[in-house]
Amino acid sequence: MAEVNVSVSVADGSMDRFSEVVRRLKDAGLDVEQELEEIGVVTGSIDPEKTESLREIEGVSHVERSREFRIAPPDSDIQ
Repeated sequence: MAEVNVSVSVADGSMDRFSEVVRRLKDAGLDVEQELEEIGVVTGSIDPEKTESLREIEGVSHVERSREFRIAPPDSDIQ
């Protein structure tokens, strides 16, 4: 099954341990793409079956699957 893209929010109380939370996310199978420490967000991809395990990591406040939007080309009949 194809991996899904996710954004993980680090809890405010765990910001001082940001790198530790990132390490735990990697250990859980997250292929980290970006570490945005200033805003407490980590983005990456993971097997969809492992997504729920990210929510159980100490220091994680929220996990959200990225959404994909497609827009018709400008010359398309449907706008």
